[in-house]
Amino acid sequence: MNSSTVVENENHHATRLTRDFERLRHSPLFSGLHLDVLKLIAYLSRHRTFQPGDLLIESGKKADKAFILDGGSVEVMVTRRGEQVRLQRLENEGCVGELALLAQFDWFFSVKALSVVDALVIDRNAFQKVLEKYPAHKDGLIERVIQLSVGRQVDQTSSMLDRMLPTGTIQSTALS
Repeated sequence: MNSSTVVENENHHATRLTRDFERLRHSPLFSGLHLDVLKLIAYLSRHRTFQPGDLLIESGKKADKAFILDGGSVEVMVTRRGEQVRLQRLENEGCVGELALLAQFDWFFSVKALSVVDALVIDRNAFQKVLEKYPAHKDGLIERVIQLSVGRQVDQTSSMLDRMLPTGTIQSTALS
């Protein structure tokens, strides 16, 4: 490898890290974090491109990574009674799989690319290294993951109810 190839590779790596840093800085999960924390997450993450129809997440497989989307759209879905049910569509700078950064479980949903999707992939081991290196940010990061996940569940539940119930048919019932 000649010296110009080495310089090109170093420039490409630096450009990728800068782009990944910016992607994280604007993501719903990591925006507002200390710059050093973001730099380490960017350094430990991988970039992946998915084609339409590719699965980012497959139900039943080991959950061990989160995806920060940077362009494109994905569909979150579950299979029930042999039918696929769409829970949500995420676009552009969304995040999916964030709970896998905190806990070990199998995916209970699938995520399929609807278009070409660029994503920054953060695995649980890398995230744990960040928490170990920056313990002062641990509680805040964990709270962000939980808030994002709860917000997604609320959105998915609302969307499903909107599809199930015609407008104006929801009746109030008193809880006893």
